[in-house]
Amino acid sequence: MNKKILLIMVIALLAVGIFSGCGGNNPQKNNPAKNSTAESTNLAPDFSWKDSSGKIVHLSDLRGKVVLLDFWATWCGPCKMTIPHVEALYEKYKDKDVVVIGIDLDTAAHRNDVINFIKTHNMHYLVISDAKGTVASEYGATSIPHFFIIDKKGEIAFTKIGYDPNMEKIISDKIDELLSQ
Repeated sequence: MNKKILLIMVIALLAVGIFSGCGGNNPQKNNPAKNSTAESTNLAPDFSWKDSSGKIVHLSDLRGKVVLLDFWATWCGPCKMTIPHVEALYEKYKDKDVVVIGIDLDTAAHRNDVINFIKTHNMHYLVISDAKGTVASEYGATSIPHFFIIDKKGEIAFTKIGYDPNMEKIISDKIDELLSQ
């Protein structure tokens, strides 16, 4: 095999890796958005976190708002590429009925690294830790970055896996659609 063909194959494999995300082999397995039927609801799994004052907040407390969840980790290259887009979405919708939540999947041992990462990357939206992967498992997020948009009724309305240079527009269009309902 000549060097030119080998180079093309390597570039193609790298592109697939960047656009498909980091993680597991079957990102649709156990994905509530993909496993729903017409008769069942697509209710987003509930989870909780402590806010800055120590009060426990549940995802279900946000009903009536559109919620963007972003499962990510500091070691994931495509996740790093999505952060400016997620930050732009946060800035665009922060004064509307939209909540942006980054769900960090780094281990607890890397907590200080995550805090520094958030500061370095100017992440102003809410970031919570899922160091044990419990929430990611509930959502079937086996590959990251993995985005979920939850509508005002608390149902998963849209999912997106991996980096896409057009992701900001794609997600923004879906949020606008849900806000108008």
